[in-house]
Amino acid sequence: MDYNTSFQTLAFDRVLPCEGQVECLVYENGRPYLQIMAKEASKVNFRYGEVDHYCEKNDMGIWKTPYTAEGAINYVQLIVDGVELITPMLPISYGYSRPYNYVEVRSGEDFYGIKSVPHGSVRREFFQSSVTGEWESCVVYTPPGYDDANEVYPVLYLQHGHGENEVGWTAAGKVNFIMDNLIAEGSATPFVIVMNNGMVQSLDDNGNRVVDFKLFEDYLIKDVIPFVEGKFRVGGSKEKRAMAGLSMGSLQTSIIGFKHPELFSCLGVFSGFVTDIIQGSELDMPGRGPSDNEHLKVLDDPCKFNSLFDVFFRSMGDKDPFWENFAHDDNMLEEKGIKQIRNVYDGIHDWNVWRKSIRDFATLIFKN
Repeated sequence: MDYNTSFQTLAFDRVLPCEGQVECLVYENGRPYLQIMAKEASKVNFRYGEVDHYCEKNDMGIWKTPYTAEGAINYVQLIVDGVELITPMLPISYGYSRPYNYVEVRSGEDFYGIKSVPHGSVRREFFQSSVTGEWESCVVYTPPGYDDANEVYPVLYLQHGHGENEVGWTAAGKVNFIMDNLIAEGSATPFVIVMNNGMVQSLDDNGNRVVDFKLFEDYLIKDVIPFVEGKFRVGGSKEKRAMAGLSMGSLQTSIIGFKHPELFSCLGVFSGFVTDIIQGSELDMPGRGPSDNEHLKVLDDPCKFNSLFDVFFRSMGDKDPFWENFAHDDNMLEEKGIKQIRNVYDGIHDWNVWRKSIRDFATLIFKN
């Protein structure tokens, strides 16, 4: 990869050191390293892939370790003397239900990089929710030319995964740059993307706020869609709406899309679940019991289901720890005769797979 390509891909993640610090991600002889200045520390490590990678300290008080993670992007936790920290020396997204650092390294792919093409806009909107009783926000991507046009655009309601929020798809997913590039090369129809916080909260019997992700159905239909389609020139019909999501957001997509086919023409299920999680599984949440999977009844009439959606897209990484869930859904969909587009990528359950998922899904939707 030449310097210009590297710069286009990585410029938006470049973090320069502040006074008294060093650049965190460095390259030596083409190999990436992570480092941090912590002169008084006695132990420093970076955790990624659920493994601690301990640093060695030099005479200048700089702790360094080789960075060995696979993929262009990975969440990374800095730990100094046993204390988990967020460092401004690395890009920050939102994961594990809190702000979280990530590392972006050079790769041979640039479909998510900043290029010399027309760029859309990313804005944050605020509205009061009738479902949560709180002020909520969504992130909205509008494609190049939206502000100068008069037509009504298609809209994709795009969801994140468990422990993330509405900023994930732009901060870590780079969906705005992916769309800019696809539109510029003529591979995707221009459309608006609306990203919401799917970790919808409610009060339990003790007055504590708890996450109930199934409330997102009411939240989306009663609050988000009316607000967005009242303020932006988007949607207004099934033909001009799609929904997609990753992980937890994929299950929300399956449940809402299957129950409300009158609202959406295309569905995208990334690293995703068609069948609701059963009790005791790794993704089971407090207070949840076995699901009745009522949304799956629509699959009992495959001819009707296949006529309801222009695109039913599923994707996953070939090393995803939830492969058993996906295989279960594969068998169910095949037995019922459901038509789908199914892409498998090299990777696990992370943004390296989800970036490819939205890239490929975006080229398929709103073509009719």
